[in-house]
Amino acid sequence: MFITSVIAFIIGIYAEALNAFPLTLIIVLMFVFICLSGFLLKKKHQVALPFILVSFMLIGALRIGIVGAYLQPVDINDDETIYEGLVIEASPAVKTVRISQPSGPAGVRAIYRTAENIGINDRVKIFGRLKELALTYNNPHAISWKWIKRLEGTSCEIRGITVSVTKGNNYIEAWRNRLREKIEGSRSKHTDIIKALTIGDATGIDEPTRTLFLRTGTSHILAISGSHMGIVTAFFFFFARIFFRMSPVLKYRGDDRRFAALLSIPFAFMFMVTAGSSIPTIRAAIMITVYMLSLYFERGRNIMNTIALSALIILIIYPHSIFMPAFQLTFASVSFIILFTEKIYPTIAAKNRAAKWLLSSILITLSAMLGTLPVVLYHFHGINPLSFIHNLISVPLMCMLAMPLSLAGAILPYGEYLLRLSGEVLSLAVAVLKHLDFGYIYPVVRPSLFETVLYFALTISLLFINRRYVKISLICLLLPLTVVYSAFLYGQRFLNSDLCLNIIDVGLGESILIEAPKGMRILVDGGGSYKGQYDTGRSVLTPVLLAKKIRTIDYVINTHPHGDHIGGLFYIVKNFDVKHLVTGKYYINEGMFLDIINILRIKGVPVERWEAGDHFTFNSMHIEVLSPDRETTIENPNNASLVLRIAYGKRSFLLTGDIGSEVEHKLVFSGIVTKTDVLKVPHHGSKYSSSEHFLYTVRPDMAVISVGNGIKGLPSNEALGRYKRLSIPVLRTDINGFIRICTDGEKVRCNTTLNSR
Repeated sequence: MFITSVIAFIIGIYAEALNAFPLTLIIVLMFVFICLSGFLLKKKHQVALPFILVSFMLIGALRIGIVGAYLQPVDINDDETIYEGLVIEASPAVKTVRISQPSGPAGVRAIYRTAENIGINDRVKIFGRLKELALTYNNPHAISWKWIKRLEGTSCEIRGITVSVTKGNNYIEAWRNRLREKIEGSRSKHTDIIKALTIGDATGIDEPTRTLFLRTGTSHILAISGSHMGIVTAFFFFFARIFFRMSPVLKYRGDDRRFAALLSIPFAFMFMVTAGSSIPTIRAAIMITVYMLSLYFERGRNIMNTIALSALIILIIYPHSIFMPAFQLTFASVSFIILFTEKIYPTIAAKNRAAKWLLSSILITLSAMLGTLPVVLYHFHGINPLSFIHNLISVPLMCMLAMPLSLAGAILPYGEYLLRLSGEVLSLAVAVLKHLDFGYIYPVVRPSLFETVLYFALTISLLFINRRYVKISLICLLLPLTVVYSAFLYGQRFLNSDLCLNIIDVGLGESILIEAPKGMRILVDGGGSYKGQYDTGRSVLTPVLLAKKIRTIDYVINTHPHGDHIGGLFYIVKNFDVKHLVTGKYYINEGMFLDIINILRIKGVPVERWEAGDHFTFNSMHIEVLSPDRETTIENPNNASLVLRIAYGKRSFLLTGDIGSEVEHKLVFSGIVTKTDVLKVPHHGSKYSSSEHFLYTVRPDMAVISVGNGIKGLPSNEALGRYKRLSIPVLRTDINGFIRICTDGEKVRCNTTLNSR
């Protein structure tokens, strides 16, 4: 009952975070349901159970709703001034400041990005501007960072430089700095990994090492989490129990275990503050504390209730944690380890203690892998089925040997020798991982929430298959549901007769996913930062493609090689199964373009050049190339953009790349362009495109702009005014987010994410 109530609490948080119901309505309903629950419990009526669950759901909704209700509105302007405030959260790269001066935004929590040595309780003065948190891309199947920060109670960012730092009475940060200096001065190997294992500072770890740990399924080792906290606490618990067993009275009464658990709690919190007191380490400390208290009060047998209580306490304090991968991974792995261990461990018949330990270790690792599988696929898009082998080697070496040595070496006087020994152990672990770097599968399709719930239901049902009601549910409900849902997915992909254009929100760039009939998939452009500092292919396109179960792309079309159109394609062609690449007339020495060509040459993917007059038909979808023609020069890559007319049945779409008004006039005067149903607005709404003559000729029923922050004047008021004068409705990715337009050849349907996050 308690576990079910906690699940109801989580559902309430989830529902309120996504839908933002009125807080007054939640409070009224909660009061009503709590009163009814109390009345029915007093009468011992069975109907009380659903009322209790709804009450917990409403309490969860209220908890996350309170954060939004008390999120202070801020008057954002472009004026530079000095902001003064107290640092309340700190990581190596980002600080959270509660502003005290000037008086206008006083009390507001703001992000300040800096790698300077600024710790919690320090007072800072920053000269700069207060900005709303940068809008992250608004696409389905992706959680916006801005949205998550708002759930934490943070909605602003200070962009500027540090004027002064007044160190607070922060003995914890001083302690951590001493440990950092000692580690860096120890001349040991892999000091970057040692700092990650001891003080939670993983910023120094290079990209190849991060990639190695990711590919082998051991990246969790680099982040202080529940496993690290558990190992450290278990270490102190072991010695505390030996100490208390010296007392015959405590040993006889069995209180040695209880008092050892109580004494271990302070050490867990000491490790938490040493590791930086980040939210994941605080969550881990809460879990350990709840578990140790359950041992003290002799409630350790109700381990699942203990885990549920830990989750409830954490979510009351940090309700947004439900959306964080660290929280999801921790509770999924711990829950499955408990379930599988209780069910399968008693059946291990090995008499040899070493063999039994090995089998139990494999069982724990496999159960954790099964429990976290959908979470890992959703957030990280890849899996290593052999990660249980890598973890069987890495966890003992790095967590049970290197981490205690590192902690002891950093804390104890003259501990440099222990730090060097730890470095040698880490060298061995990394060398083994390099030799075992195989089996990684990437990318893998992402599961939806429904698929995740179905997976957990099937897995747990198979674990408890010997129970009659579970067997009936599995045969009569879960297996038929799985078959029907699989058939639905297959039909949706390969039997669907609709043509859909998905204009993906990639900021100030452009990327369009075409889902053609019979399962053909075409990606037109890949977005990208015009400054080249953000991998749109990895961070934006990949989650969208994998959520749509797309690993194979039949055609990748690049309209022209500017960074905001080609920037994300390198990652896509490198990691996805691309059948063809299509280009127009490009600078052959364009850097990003050459990188893509080299990857395609290695993979044996053909490159096609399209030009005006080319026609292609794919499963009743007809593509006509309108520009560039043979006379087009490549002096201006925008005007050399591929212009495509896509026709399906009675409906058509016009994709225009970044062409300007001169190309538009050429298309109009040549008679190539005619009326279209949907126009992709040229050049992100530049005032030098979308000429009135062109718009009057194509007369679209709808226009869509792919645009975002970055260049002032895009989209331009002049261009938008021309669409307005001709009564052409315009959808924009910076306002409407992800735009999906579908047609069956007769009617056109449109949906957007409506900037809901």
